[in-house]
Amino acid sequence: MQFPIFLQRSALLLVAALMIFTCSNARVKAFGDRDVVMINVALPAAIAAVRAYHNGQNIEKAVLQAAFGGYIMYQGFKMAPTLQEESALKAWQAKCMVNLGASLAESAGDKFVFRMDIGPVWLIAKDGDIRIKPALNAVVAPIIHLLEGSKLDFNRSFHYGTLAFKRSVTTDGTLNGSGALAYSNANNFTTNKDGMHAGHELVHTFQYRRDSMYPLRIGNFLKGFDERIGDNWVDDTAWSMNWGLQCAWADSTGRSKDFDIPMEKEAYYLEQKYRQPWR
Repeated sequence: MQFPIFLQRSALLLVAALMIFTCSNARVKAFGDRDVVMINVALPAAIAAVRAYHNGQNIEKAVLQAAFGGYIMYQGFKMAPTLQEESALKAWQAKCMVNLGASLAESAGDKFVFRMDIGPVWLIAKDGDIRIKPALNAVVAPIIHLLEGSKLDFNRSFHYGTLAFKRSVTTDGTLNGSGALAYSNANNFTTNKDGMHAGHELVHTFQYRRDSMYPLRIGNFLKGFDERIGDNWVDDTAWSMNWGLQCAWADSTGRSKDFDIPMEKEAYYLEQKYRQPWR
């Protein structure tokens, strides 16, 4: 989805402002409902207002649509930590809610386009036409998982609606070669053979879809990048850029990339609130 320069700068300013607000309070207070609502509802609504103003559309209508879409996303995020024990139908329900909510929010103040990530490809419905396109990050991520020694878990991939991998563990329970109990990359994740901590990682895969609403992507920073990849690919690099910026902030301030960055704080908060006991 293309954004005019004016909208790019305005949206990036809002994203930066939210990051600064969240990060500056990372050690002062715990992550809470207000932060989740800010990220999922308030920020999309604010960006929709800018988009509607730029496009000469009804600002109030755009804000309401984006806020409603954000609320649907929020409900999907709340389900993510519990999906490890739920049926595939429930998992797909949550995934569809996040994608529908994100599509409503990112289309507010413009023409509606439904976009949904499914593993390495995106399903895009626009003007009565449905297309399936590969996505840059979603194609590279599974290759990285395989090179790192993970194996594709077909059953869990179909169960969750995205690529899930598995890997053997060491005596302390961490994944071989990683030092982590589980980890994700874009909309892919790796767990042990039992799928432990999948709920936590699913929150991150939902963050990937949410971040794709925003213009924080390579194509908006490298001149001519969009022309090179053409209309046959989706530039879904916003999640990686957001994660990279948050990790850089953690490194520069002496904080933990595994616990203190907003992405992780949100995942742990949702997991601890909606899934007990934590495991």
